Amino acid sequence: MGLRKTAIVSGNSMMPSLKEGDILFFKIYKEGKSKPKLGQIVIFNHPLKNIICIKRISAVNHNNIEVLGDNFEFSEDSNKFGLIKNKLIIGIVTSKFTIPKLINSEK
Repeated sequence: MGLRKTAIVSGNSMMPSLKEGDILFFKIYKEGKSKPKLGQIVIFNHPLKNIICIKRISAVNHNNIEVLGDNFEFSEDSNKFGLIKNKLIIGIVTSKFTIPKLINSEK
């Protein structure tokens, strides 16, 4: 199965699927060994900015993918920057852990 890496969600572009603070487990993407698939959530380097993004794959072709945020209204994705090259993919999300909110017990 291999080692998994972790990432923490920041922002709301993937709500309701992923929320701020969710912990994601992902496998490292290896070009030529891994094949991105429609519907997978990927972690990738933004093609125009020096930031890391988390989005869902909405289309796949030979060397590129189209990615969209689940929260279309608040997502900067392929609608703004176009297709991304597979070489920008860092990892493919395998699972998530949501930290439960603590109930305020003050009276």
